[in-house]
Order: sequence, then structure tokens, then C-alpha cells
Amino acid sequence: MPARNRLLSLVATLGVVALLATGCGSSDDAAAVPLPANTKGLSTLSATLQGGGSSFQDTFEQQVSSDFTSVVDQLGGTVAITYTKSGSSDGKKSLADETVDFAGSDSPIKDDERAGFGDRRMLYFPIMGGPITVAFHLKGVKALDLRPATIAAIFQADITTWDDEAIQADNPGVDLPHTRITVVHRSDGSGTTSNFTKFLVAAAPKAWKLGAGETVNWPTSTQGAEKSTGVTTAIKATNGAVGYADLADAAKELLSVARVANPSGAFTAPTPDNASAALGAARVGADLVFDPLNVDAEGAYPITSPTWVIVDAVQANQGQADAIKAYLRYVLTAGQAQAKVLLYAPLPKPLARLAVAHLDEITAARS
Repeated sequence: MPARNRLLSLVATLGVVALLATGCGSSDDAAAVPLPANTKGLSTLSATLQGGGSSFQDTFEQQVSSDFTSVVDQLGGTVAITYTKSGSSDGKKSLADETVDFAGSDSPIKDDERAGFGDRRMLYFPIMGGPITVAFHLKGVKALDLRPATIAAIFQADITTWDDEAIQADNPGVDLPHTRITVVHRSDGSGTTSNFTKFLVAAAPKAWKLGAGETVNWPTSTQGAEKSTGVTTAIKATNGAVGYADLADAAKELLSVARVANPSGAFTAPTPDNASAALGAARVGADLVFDPLNVDAEGAYPITSPTWVIVDAVQANQGQADAIKAYLRYVLTAGQAQAKVLLYAPLPKPLARLAVAHLDEITAARS
């Protein structure tokens, strides 16, 4: 496909990125505070909730928590919610250590993490999804198509310059410079890393040799950065850099993002709509855990990340249980209106309804 046509196919995505780059996640860019259909019980809430973990969901968390506390305040209740991005691994550890009330995570609790929770029962609540972009900064090039095997070779440093024949084969007609590739990856334990590398395991099993996980052994020639914002900041500062990050954080830095070939071979842009197609095609377990990576569905962006809020099934007291349930109910209903505005993918309605029904599993400890 000629370079001009590929560029035109990304105009919509990059246009949204440009519009939101200066303040994605702020009240100026988000929708007006969405009001819940049912406000029962919100006027009597009185609690403080501390969450932390996934930096992928941070932009969304900051907005919906602000919206929720505003709604509760207007009704006469009081809820203070603080969410600190620290990476999915840290969020799960903090929840295990009981230093947060809920964890944001883009990956489920792993077998080697379960011991930290003892006999506590944990619940998963998907809150939205979104594209993990292959974001890049390459002078003179604003649009790229990349196949999974090419992405694998780039990120494990088998390909070291942008005019490599594999990249050129994915982009016929594009004038690619002989610029050194600087790979930027997460240095902290990250659900985004887990999902990005799981995608490569699934989509390029013969090419990808580094395995999958919240941390992997990256080549020494690559560069690590903390949190998604650290990755996108490093990419913006370096000509020839490439990395993986959620679309919201790539937007803030006005980074170019590649189209990625899905299982049918169609190059697909990392848009909220294409991520929604992936979410809708994923199989959902009884515990609400699911995997939308590399699903074979029309229009589905192949590197679509799920993300959850993880909470204890049994809360310390009734006030805490009521606050957690009310917050999650808001996120799963009215709060979904903010997802697409902030460059995430709202939950498919059937999944959102399942998650709302799952709220009945949250109870309070007997005194």
C-alpha cells in the first residue's frame, strides 16, 4: 500500500491524539461528569479509598474517581479516592500487603503471587480496555505498518536500524532512514509489558524468544523507563525510538503509532473502536478474567489490553464495602462514558452487566 494511503488511514487516530495531547485525562478534555441512573445510598457514603497499580488505567482512574467523588459530594455524602500509578505488579503486592483498598492491574494474580493473599478471596472487575500502541519517533516518518514478527525482531534487537529489509517489506514505498533504533521498555513490573509480550508469544511464536511476563530480560542495548509516561517521554526525546504504551499516554506526547497486522493479516490502527472489537470477541471466564490479545475478529486491534480493579471479596466493615461497591457500580455504568473520550475502549454492554452483577459478591466482615 502506498505511503500516502497508509498515512490517510491513520489520520483519524492521530487527529484524536493531537486534540487530546495537551491535557488527556483533565476535566477540559473529558465529558461532563456523567450522572448515575440510580443515586440510592450515595448520600450516606462516608469513606476513604486508596487504590494503586496499573499505569495503563491511570488516566481513566483519575477521571472517574474525580467524577464519582463530585457526584457523591453533591448528594451530601463524602468519599475520598486516591489512585497512585505504580505498575500492576506493585498494585497487586500492595493489595496483598493491605496497604491499598483496591489494586489496578492489567494482568491477573499470578500463581507465585497468590501466597501473599493467604486465604483471602479476591474479585476481578474489568473497568475498560484499550490499545497498547507501538509508538515511535522517527524524523520524516509519521505512519508505519508492522507485522508481529517484525515487532518481535525490533524489540529483541534483531533489527537495529529503521531501513532494515523486514520493516521495508511491511512498508513498501516508504523512504525509511538508516537511523539506529532505540527500544524503550518498562523497567518496573508492568501489566502492559505482560500483555505486550503475551501478544508477541501468540502472534509471532517463531520470532519472539524472550517469553512473556510483567518483567522480561530485555537486551542490554535497550532502554528502560518507569511507567507508561516514562516510556512515552523517552520516545519523544529520542529520534529513532520505539516503545509500547497505552494510547492515552502516547497521545499526551503526540507520538506516532503504528498499525499492527491482526491474525487475518490486515493492518489495524490502535483506536478505541478497534479495541472494542477485540474486547467484544474475547471469551470471558466466570471470574471475569479474559484475554482479548490477538483475537481473530473483524476490525479487532491485536494488542488490546484488558484491565481490572481487584478487591477483597470481604471488606473490613460495611462502610468500606458500600463505598467500594458504589464506586465500582459508577465506573461500570455512568463512568463508561469517559472511556472513549480518554482514548480507551468502553466495556461491551454484556460484560459491563456481568461485572455489575458480580458486585453482589462483595460483603463486609462480621464484627
